[in-house]
Amino acid sequence: MICVAGVKIQLPPTYNIYSSIFPLRRGRGLTGLKNLGNTCYMNSILQCLSNTPQLMEFCISDKYKNYISRRNKTNGQVIEEVAALIKELWNGQYKCVASRDLRYVVGQYQKIFRGVDQQDSHEFLTILMDWLHSDLQTLRVPRKRDIISAAEKAWLEFTKSQESIIQHLFYGQIKSTVKCVTCTKESATYECFSNLSLELPANANFCYLHQCMDMYFSGEKIHGWNCPNCKTKRDAIKKLDISKLPPVLVIHLKRFYADPSNAGAYIKKQNYLQFPLENLEMKPYTARVESRAVTPKTYQLYAVSNHYGTMEGGHYTAFCKSAHYGRWYKFDDQVVSPLDTSNVVSSAAYILFYSWLPPMQLSIS
Repeated sequence: MICVAGVKIQLPPTYNIYSSIFPLRRGRGLTGLKNLGNTCYMNSILQCLSNTPQLMEFCISDKYKNYISRRNKTNGQVIEEVAALIKELWNGQYKCVASRDLRYVVGQYQKIFRGVDQQDSHEFLTILMDWLHSDLQTLRVPRKRDIISAAEKAWLEFTKSQESIIQHLFYGQIKSTVKCVTCTKESATYECFSNLSLELPANANFCYLHQCMDMYFSGEKIHGWNCPNCKTKRDAIKKLDISKLPPVLVIHLKRFYADPSNAGAYIKKQNYLQFPLENLEMKPYTARVESRAVTPKTYQLYAVSNHYGTMEGGHYTAFCKSAHYGRWYKFDDQVVSPLDTSNVVSSAAYILFYSWLPPMQLSIS
């Protein structure tokens, strides 16, 4: 039995479907992942997810088995393999394990993950989130009242009245408002997200996360918008706000871009981004209805997916704060080592994982 974030969890017997290597006992959650041929992008994301306390507890306690859907594309196989791997990472029996079964399954459903070529960890995370949500989309959501807001209607249309623990943890909602500068008529649409993709400031070697947030949410002028009130094309302002904050906020930094001066070749932005480990305040970026809600608006960092190098040759690692030990560790494929807090922020940061302050207790019905 282990205690994570104040919750006692009984660890089940070790699964044998993963090839275990170097059978030396390690601390709980401190098992590495063998590189199976440029799979560091996958290893980095899996360690970040494994260190998400609510997801870890959901998997190793076998609660996920009560919510598996067999009527989707992946037939529940992805959550089964992810859960089996997380159990291996948390039983403390091995220095590292090889996630061959999970890699085989994801390769069956997406061929780019089948070979030995390096892939993008953000693309893998986004696809994996969709698969996990679909594998667990069995929670029926009854309509509480006849009259609902536009945001609630959009959320129900996205979920098809069936939610999942993945959606409860990682998914939020963006409100996009377009306002005519002539008559001030507004039109709003809503879209769900599992991570926010933020641009980095151009020509800046050093920047702050709040600058990226400000750029994303500040609004932009658009031309030729068909104003439904003016009945003609008008200039307008498009503004984004968060209408629903998720308990786990994942932020992707858009470091790679196509360089038109180099035949569209992808170039990496090496900006050093300063981001907070504690007290990331999201209230300034929320829509009015969300800002009035009682849900937390402040977050703490618990994991980072890092990318070193270039598009042509790079390497991924993960920095994760163990909820069990209360300190940071570096996960570099099969090698796991303590990490000083002062080294968490670096120019390699690619995907940031934040959780609510105070942390939420997992509650599903």
